[in-house]
Amino acid sequence: MLSRMGNGFGGLALTAMLNQESLAASQGQLTDLHFPPRAKRVVQLFMAGAASHIDLWDHKPQLEKHHGEASDFGEHVEAFQNGLGPWMKSPFAFTPYGQSGKMLSEVVAPLGECVDDIAFIHNMIGKTGVHSQATYLQATGFQRPGFPGMGAWVSYALGTENENLPTF
Repeated sequence: MLSRMGNGFGGLALTAMLNQESLAASQGQLTDLHFPPRAKRVVQLFMAGAASHIDLWDHKPQLEKHHGEASDFGEHVEAFQNGLGPWMKSPFAFTPYGQSGKMLSEVVAPLGECVDDIAFIHNMIGKTGVHSQATYLQATGFQRPGFPGMGAWVSYALGTENENLPTF
């Protein structure tokens, strides 16, 4: 599987490098942006397969209250497996940290020392439980493939520092 994915990555890099040499790229290249870019780099951590946010830093007191009860979202939820199981609370204990009182689980307790310096985003939602669609949604803002992802927009905005390497 990795060899197939690796070939795909090579194809993406080749496309980016050939695009720089094409006539269409030189004619359609932007000369001026609306605003001068201030960012030098973008670091995005997308940890597919990592531990659930609910077990790390997204404390859900209602899960503790409804633990073991049948789940009902009030609308159809697409699931990867056969249906949805009952509500399940985190198996880890949560404790408030920092001046903000941010609840963190015991798994990430060392983050408590700097929790007030971390930005947590809690307002992202999706309508699917299918991981492949959710991955597209996270990367592009759409559940279906065919839309530019974060790497494409960063490449568009910042360009490349080295013409011998792809922009991503």
